[in-house]
Amino acid sequence: MLSALLAIALLGLRAQGSAPYVSNDIHCPADLHISFVHNSYTYAAPLAQFTNLTKSFFDLSWYNNAVVTNTTGTYNVPGATRSGAFAGAIYNETLTMYSKRADALTLSYYGQPLTTVPKTGPPLKFGHYVETLRFESICGGTATYIDALTYTCSDNPVAVYDAWYTDHMAGFPGLAAKVGAPVLAGDCLPSSWELIFRESEKSKD
Repeated sequence: MLSALLAIALLGLRAQGSAPYVSNDIHCPADLHISFVHNSYTYAAPLAQFTNLTKSFFDLSWYNNAVVTNTTGTYNVPGATRSGAFAGAIYNETLTMYSKRADALTLSYYGQPLTTVPKTGPPLKFGHYVETLRFESICGGTATYIDALTYTCSDNPVAVYDAWYTDHMAGFPGLAAKVGAPVLAGDCLPSSWELIFRESEKSKD
């Protein structure tokens, strides 16, 4: 059912030349359970430092050094696919939405069913999964907010949540480390003129 809806959405895209939104609210087969994983991060570095690495759907090397071995379709156009080896399985993902502006990059993709073999624990069966990643400029362009929302169908929701959460918590901090971006905890960093103003105010005391 979901595959048919996805195909219809992509046909509409090709006909209209637009990028329609494909819902992440997936429906699982009767023998599988739906769950979701949501993680967000803020880093003190401009958006471009992240999107320079993450803007290509065909390149996953920034994410835990994942490897894409095969691609089809047009670069960053919904309907494009990528595949590669992951945790003892072959993943196959289809781009369903892509939006890049000066202040944000958002992309969604749909994953075909697979069974992974974790380093510890039993194999994990995925019916399918959908993930949306958003990279957004904040703090007047001095920092970046990252949001990752993943919906999955699986036979073991708790184990799948733990696995995906662990993957996120390695992948996005790892990306920040690659660009040398420290964690932004709390308020936006003051701009240079604010620092000058504060220093001038101190000199008056």
